[in-house]
Amino acid sequence: MNREHDFTEGALFPMILRFSIPAAISLLITAVYNIVDRMFVGNFNGTSALAGLSICFPLSYMMMAFGLTCSAGGSSLFCLFAGKKDQDGMNRSFGNALVLAVVSELALTAFLLAFREPVLRLFGVTETAYPYAVTYYKIVALGCLFQGLTQVFCDFVRVSGRPVMGMCVTGIGAVTNIVLDALFVAVLDWGVAGAAWATVIGQLLSALFGLFLISRGYTKVEMGKGIFAPDWPLSRKIISCGFAFWIAQMAMGFISLVYNGQLGKYGGDTAISVYAVVTSIMTFVIMPASGISQGIQPIVGNNFGAGKYRRVMAVLYQASAVSVAVTCLIWLAVLFFPQAILMAFGASEEMMSLGVTGLRVNFCVTPILGFVMLATTFFQSLAKPLPSIVITFLRQILFLIPLICLFPLRWGINGIFAAQPVSDVLALVLSAALVARERRILYGKETAGK
Repeated sequence: MNREHDFTEGALFPMILRFSIPAAISLLITAVYNIVDRMFVGNFNGTSALAGLSICFPLSYMMMAFGLTCSAGGSSLFCLFAGKKDQDGMNRSFGNALVLAVVSELALTAFLLAFREPVLRLFGVTETAYPYAVTYYKIVALGCLFQGLTQVFCDFVRVSGRPVMGMCVTGIGAVTNIVLDALFVAVLDWGVAGAAWATVIGQLLSALFGLFLISRGYTKVEMGKGIFAPDWPLSRKIISCGFAFWIAQMAMGFISLVYNGQLGKYGGDTAISVYAVVTSIMTFVIMPASGISQGIQPIVGNNFGAGKYRRVMAVLYQASAVSVAVTCLIWLAVLFFPQAILMAFGASEEMMSLGVTGLRVNFCVTPILGFVMLATTFFQSLAKPLPSIVITFLRQILFLIPLICLFPLRWGINGIFAAQPVSDVLALVLSAALVARERRILYGKETAGK
């Protein structure tokens, strides 16, 4: 292995930054697709159009759910095989992850197009937002495959020791999306249809660039016809290791439905539009934290595969400090500048009065997410998906959904926004306990091996 890409030697902190910063930027770029759409539509087409896009936001979570399951699960196993110097295992991890992504994303597209009306009703579409939502939905559903391919190509380029090139895979699509949003929405006045086509075209270009990198040898994968042959035991492991991502993304989509239903009940399209801003800004919290988590994935996986367990824990500690520091910056920006954030989305006076408090309440304990997100991916990197699944399921479903329904009975709309921080505090306690337990296990293994 090229010493430059040997994760088991050298100073950890520079290595963490080298891989985490491009991964975080890459995920932020992915988030830009939906956020830019919302900013252009909110400013040029009004509140109901923005609500239509917000109602369709679960689509992006569903698309990412299947792609991330395959890319994160496959790349986690890829790193473990790399630590053991198992080239055949590395090759098969990529091939099976790619096949799984193609099959699952095509199936998702077929499902979304076949059941458009029931899905939109499930999403909680309102009468005024319906024409905007259905237009956006029909077009964006066509981009599922490109989204999945982009995630697989990006992750495998990154864990092969080329984090900046991995970032460029998503970067090309994001830049395209921004340029086309300006052209289609602001100049040509195509409205939500223009925003949707800008998203799909951007995803297509990202997938094509990722394919170019893979075919030109920018990964540690040795291409051959046999690597795409179905390996069911390995495929099950890929799905298992990536399943926490599937739960997280699908839960976020489902939670959007619950939020839209509750907010529509208590505040109509205005409240739903505020939630569109909240979720957009929350992306800027989740994506850097997830990027740092993904950045340490090859470092943790390779060291775990090589049996360097204390180094594994050292990676977690140092990355946690970086993750919490980054989320603190975003937290401060939301607390002190909520009006400016809302104005960027073309907020009306009514939206402004509701949104300032909503943002501050929703983000009041944001820094702790830096550790919670890291703990989730940490266990996946060890090919131990159960703790990740438990943390994700409890935080996103068992804790959060009842709180969204119960809190507004006492505190109205602000109670809906308070549900997330309470759920995050409970998830922090659980994550810390599981990490402490894993630390004892790893240190015990290292002591026994000496």
